Amino acid sequence: MGNALRVLDVDYMVTLDPAALEQAAGLILPGVGAFGDGMARLRQLGLVEVLGELVLRRKKPLLGICLGMQLMAKTGLEHGCHQGLGWLDATVQRLDVESLGLSLPHVGWNELSIAREGVLVGSEQQGSDYYFVHSYHMVLNFPEDLVASCTYGQSFTAIVEHENIFGTQFHPEKSQKNGLRLLRQFVGFAAKTATLGLESRLP
Repeated sequence: MGNALRVLDVDYMVTLDPAALEQAAGLILPGVGAFGDGMARLRQLGLVEVLGELVLRRKKPLLGICLGMQLMAKTGLEHGCHQGLGWLDATVQRLDVESLGLSLPHVGWNELSIAREGVLVGSEQQGSDYYFVHSYHMVLNFPEDLVASCTYGQSFTAIVEHENIFGTQFHPEKSQKNGLRLLRQFVGFAAKTATLGLESRLP
């Protein structure tokens, strides 16, 4: 991710410091591994409450990537049933594709099907390729949160947007030009939101 942000000339830091997170224009929540382990790590670091304050109450833009997106759901069913951050009314389930002769994890390039215009992508990205590595997917209870889907044996959620909350099941930092464009869109939105927030506090 750092390499992609450097290509975009974005000033960023990797931090667990709540004060630094508060000062950031936007946040990126990456993730590799299992749902339960990811949530346990966030709790151990005391970040569940911090992120909830910044994202839900202060409306700071956040982009969750792969597991980072999945953790925003209410529940994850990977190796048991685990409580997520609960920012999106959704459940994370295993892809049901092995009976179709497809292997898991789903690894490689796949095309997006754009459901609606969003901050991260628009209709011009219809059919564009992005890089995926995952075995689980987010099932949304509110379809209006869906921006784009993808098909690997079954249709699954690829991009979500809900107010200031964004998520991609794929890895934009590994998706070459299309991924860089998406990251640029998020960074621009975060910068604009931060500027508007500052203006609203000025006398």
